Amino acid sequence: MYMRSILAVSALALLGACATGNPSLPDVSPLQTMSHGVTPETAQTLADKGYYSQAIAGFRAALKADPEDAASRYGLAEALRHTDKPEEAKAELAILLGNAEWKARALEGMGRISFTESDRVAAFGAFNQAVAEDPKAWGAWLGIAQIHDLNKEWVKADEAYAFALAATSAPAIVYNNQGVSKMARGDAAFAVDFFRSALSADPKLERARINLELAEAVKGKSVQAVSASEQDSRERARALNNYGYVAMLQDRPDEARAFYLAAIKEHPAFYPQAYQNLRTLDAEKADSAAAASSEKTRN
Repeated sequence: MYMRSILAVSALALLGACATGNPSLPDVSPLQTMSHGVTPETAQTLADKGYYSQAIAGFRAALKADPEDAASRYGLAEALRHTDKPEEAKAELAILLGNAEWKARALEGMGRISFTESDRVAAFGAFNQAVAEDPKAWGAWLGIAQIHDLNKEWVKADEAYAFALAATSAPAIVYNNQGVSKMARGDAAFAVDFFRSALSADPKLERARINLELAEAVKGKSVQAVSASEQDSRERARALNNYGYVAMLQDRPDEARAFYLAAIKEHPAFYPQAYQNLRTLDAEKADSAAAASSEKTRN
């Protein structure tokens, strides 16, 4: 089944300025509100904590004072992307394309936005331009790997993961994503090894812990069993979403839908992620139906 791109937040999620995190099973920060003032100095801290709307004000203030502040412009673009303003984010990234130091990151950002918009061709092109500019742009390599994963081009995906691993100083995220790739191929046993490697490299990488549990018990899980396995509602929502994603990759759409709907109901903070995955599932179903109808007409 030819799947579209997945995910909100981060169809390609971020850890840090240019590191692509787990694109398929990401952490999601709630779009929270704050009552106190925002300064340019606190903008990135706010963004890192998920206060994207407030961070935007800080980044704009910084750019008003210094239009050449590339770090603030990139931060603004990322905050805009997280608050579902892709066109505004693209406009900021387009400015950075003229900055040699930031061009690769800007291209990677363009790729993430295109990926979220289900424009896999544009995303692939942007990611490839990014690694051409900077072969160490490991986040872009992860984007390339995920597109190959979704196309079930496993050998090419493994090559991209290898490039990402060679370029990164944060191997835990690469190992984690490779584990997700192995699960997509139906090899949960091999995925376990990658998730364990991720946790060995970074014991605090919560998504790898969740994914490890998922890989160890990926078959036969019900919505009720997952809901009962976590006491914290956020963790339940994340686990439910993750099981739904794997069910979707393994062509079990009815199970995937049940998990996504349960995740949406479980925790509002996870709603954007599970909802985007649900939309992807429905779009894939519509594509399959259209293809079947077209084939029937030709015959």
